[in-house]
Amino acid sequence: MKYDSLASVYDSFTDGFDYDKYLDSVFANCESLPKSGLALDCGSGTGTLICKLSRRGFNCTGVDMSPEMLNIAREKIESAGFEPHLVCQELQDIDLYGAYHIAFCSLDTVNHILYKRDVKSFFKKLYNFIEPGGYFIFDVKTSAAFKKTVGMQTFEHEDGSVALIEGSFSSNTAYYSISVFEAQESGLFQKYESEIEERFYSVDELKTILSAAGFVVAKRYNMGTRQIWITARGEKTGKKKNG
Repeated sequence: MKYDSLASVYDSFTDGFDYDKYLDSVFANCESLPKSGLALDCGSGTGTLICKLSRRGFNCTGVDMSPEMLNIAREKIESAGFEPHLVCQELQDIDLYGAYHIAFCSLDTVNHILYKRDVKSFFKKLYNFIEPGGYFIFDVKTSAAFKKTVGMQTFEHEDGSVALIEGSFSSNTAYYSISVFEAQESGLFQKYESEIEERFYSVDELKTILSAAGFVVAKRYNMGTRQIWITARGEKTGKKKNG
């Protein structure tokens, strides 16, 4: 899998993302969000957000498509003193047991879902696993953020590892060719390569998909290069039969 190949170096190049600041911002922007209970992390990656939520008092479950990411997440969560509840699934096929008070899908995971039909499937199925009165929070990249990724970018980590990312953005799709050189104790480097695509979703597209799935937008705001969506599980009403 394309994400499996980057699993071992994923944390090194996402440690600039401040998860505590992100969560503080989300909870400050919607006071009615639950402060404890069952939390779901969709696209949980290596488990950093799960650890942060667990420390805040949530009982967490993570879902991710990458077995390698989940293996790293399991070790990280156990090392933090929490019990890992992890499921390997594609988000558009999400199928869980029980329901959650709050669900997250962070770090532009929605943008990694390339087909609108799959986003529709994800949101529609997720609705069934959110408690009445529960919330779903996700973020997406803005169009300006996509345009900034065009060309070659170099990222250096403090351990000496280097990532080279060549990006292009055409119509509503971004393409990234990624080469990561991970520093080894021997002084040599281990090279990892991957190609990843992301899709830009407009505000109107997301509003339509959310509404069809049964979610109501409670708050939408920008945080850096990402747009944060805080949505609530609405109550679906069926059509009344005549007679």
